[in-house]
Amino acid sequence: MKPGQIRDMSVEEVEHSLREIEEEVFNLNLRRRVQRLDNPLRLRVLRRDKARLMTVLHEHKLKIRELSASSHILDSVDKESGDKE
Repeated sequence: MKPGQIRDMSVEEVEHSLREIEEEVFNLNLRRRVQRLDNPLRLRVLRRDKARLMTVLHEHKLKIRELSASSHILDSVDKESGDKE
């Protein structure tokens, strides 16, 4: 997963992806202790994707670089609230 793809997601989607990756890493680590993995490099890819997700989410929270999908959501909410007033 590339950082540009992550930045096109909303905060909820990033957090959901992060939970899915954490669960998959946990399951792979558990399986690795019992038997050989078919693709041991999958762990490395997942750990790196998790780090990318966490970095982009942290940048968003610190307002270093906003997630584009969340800004679209905020814009639509602002427009809706402006129409009602």
